[in-house]
Amino acid sequence: MSPRSKGSVLARKIAAEAQAPKPVPQPRLASSDKGRIFLMDSMSFIFRAYHAMARQRGMSTKTGLPTAATYVFVNMLRKLRDDFSPEYLAAVFDVAAPTFRDQQAEAITSVRRFDLKTQTFQEVAYHGYKANRTEMPGDLVQQLPYIRRALEAYRIPILELQGYEADDVIGTLAHQAALQSYLVYVVSSDKDMLQLVNDKVLVLNPPKDNLICDADKVEEILGVRPERVVDVMALRGDTIDNIPGAPGIGDKGSVELIKRFGTVEQTLDHAAEVERKTYRESLQNNRDVVLLSKKLATIDSNVPVELDLGAMKAGEPDLDALRELFTELEFTSLLKELLPVVQVSEAHYSEAKSASDVEAVLKAVPSGGSLALAVEAELAADLEAEADEQEEDGDSLLPLTAAPAPAPSAGNIAISAAPGEALTVSSAEQAARVRLAEALADGSLSKSIHDYKSAIHVLGRQDTELRGVQHDPMLYSYLLDPTYTSHRLPDVALRRFNLKLGGTLPEAADITGRLATALRHDVEDAGLLKVYEDVDLPLVPVLARMEAAGVKIDRGALAAMSSCV
Repeated sequence: MSPRSKGSVLARKIAAEAQAPKPVPQPRLASSDKGRIFLMDSMSFIFRAYHAMARQRGMSTKTGLPTAATYVFVNMLRKLRDDFSPEYLAAVFDVAAPTFRDQQAEAITSVRRFDLKTQTFQEVAYHGYKANRTEMPGDLVQQLPYIRRALEAYRIPILELQGYEADDVIGTLAHQAALQSYLVYVVSSDKDMLQLVNDKVLVLNPPKDNLICDADKVEEILGVRPERVVDVMALRGDTIDNIPGAPGIGDKGSVELIKRFGTVEQTLDHAAEVERKTYRESLQNNRDVVLLSKKLATIDSNVPVELDLGAMKAGEPDLDALRELFTELEFTSLLKELLPVVQVSEAHYSEAKSASDVEAVLKAVPSGGSLALAVEAELAADLEAEADEQEEDGDSLLPLTAAPAPAPSAGNIAISAAPGEALTVSSAEQAARVRLAEALADGSLSKSIHDYKSAIHVLGRQDTELRGVQHDPMLYSYLLDPTYTSHRLPDVALRRFNLKLGGTLPEAADITGRLATALRHDVEDAGLLKVYEDVDLPLVPVLARMEAAGVKIDRGALAAMSSCV
C-alpha cells in the first residue's frame, strides 16, 4: 500500500531550517556589446549531479531506469537559463578516447614520493594520466543518452573533439571568442578552468551560489593570479587526474614558491635557494616530472575547432521533445511546468442549496456505478504536500517555482455521479449535509475516493462515517506503478490523463471518478484485482484505526532503560 508520508520531506525541512540561512549573492553580470557566450563543462556537472543525488535518494522509473543525475542536470540547466538568459550557449563533452595528454604522460615511468616515516624520497611506479579515476558507474552510463536528449530538446549544441578533453575545447573557443571581443563565461566547478580567466573570460560556478570568478576572485581562491594557476598546479599535482607534481609540496607550499619565484621554471632554477629541505630536495630530484606536470595541467587553447556562434545561438526549447522526454523519465514536477493550467472540458459544477440537490446526484449514480467524493480538507493537504515537495526539491537541488498552498478549509465535500458533473456540499448547508452524511454511511452505495485512509481521518473529525468505498485511485496507482514517488491526485491525473488540475474541490471529485474507472480497468488487465480487493482495500480501515489509536508507551520501562545507559 502507499499511505502518503511526509516524514522525509518534513525531516529535511527541519534540518534545513536549523541551519542559519546563507544570503545568495546576485550574479555579477559583466556587460558586452557583442553578447555573452556560455561554455558549459558538461561532464563536470553530470558527475556533480550524480553524486549529489547519490547522497540523498535514488530515483528511477517504474521500469527501473535510473534518473537522478538526469533530473539534477536538467534542473541545473534550467536554472542557468533562468538566471542568466545566455545569448550563446554550448555544452562541451569529453570523448571517451585517449588524448594528447595520455601520450605525453607515457614519458613518465616513475615518480619520487616523499615518505614521512623515513623522511626520504622513494621511487614509485607511475601508471599514467588519470589512472586513478575509477570507471564511470553503470547507472550513470545509462543516463548519458537521456542527458544528451535533454540538451537537444533545449536546443543547446553539443561540442566534442576526438583526442582532446572538454577543457581544451572550452579553452580554444573561449580564446577565439575573446579575440572577437565577446564576453565568455566558462560554466564549471573545476578549479583547473581558473587558468583561463582574463578580462574577457570569467568562470561561473552555479552550485556555489552563481559564483563568478574574475582575476581578483581567482587570486582570493588560489592565492595567485590566473596566469600563474598552472604553475601552482604543476607543483601541487592533482590526485584525481594523476598529475604527479612535486612530491612533498602541497597547496600552501606551491603558492609560497610561485609567489616567491614567479614560475615553475624559475622555481626549479632556484631550487638550491629554498630553505625547507623537503621542498628543496623535491624540486631538485623531480625537475622533469614537474615540467611535464605543467604540460599536463595546461589547457590547450589552440586545438582544431572553430567558433560557430550561429550554431550556439540560444533558442526556445522544443516543448514537444521535452514533454516526451519528461514523460518517459516520469519527471512529474517538470512535466507540470510544460502544461498550461487546463480546466476540465465540458464540466458542470454547482453548489448544493438543499437536500434535494444531493438526492438528485445520488439518484444519478448509474447501476453498477459509484459515487465519487472529494473532501476539501484532504484536498488542501494534498496540495500542501505538493508544495512542500517542490520546496524540498529547491532546498536540496535547485529552486523550483511553487504556488502557495491554500489554507486548511472548513471541510466541504464534493460529490460526482458522472464525468463532467460535480456538486459541492458546504458544511453550512445543514439539510444537504445531513442527507450526504446518510449516503456516506450507506454501505450499499458504492463510492470512489482518492486516499481512502486520509478521508477516514478527515471525516471522522467531522463525526461522519464512511462506508461502501470500493475504489481508491491512489491504491490503484500504487499497485500499477509502485516505483513512483507520489500518488497524489494531481500527479496521478497528470500521468493518466496528461491533465494539470486547477485545484478546485468539484474538479477533484470529478477526476476521482474518472480515474477510478480508468485505473480499475488497468488493475484488472494487470491481474492485480485480487490483491486490491483481498489485501489493500480491506487493510485501509485497519491502518486508519491503528493511526488513530497511536502507540502506547511504557514510560516506566523507558525510564529504566535510560537509567542503565
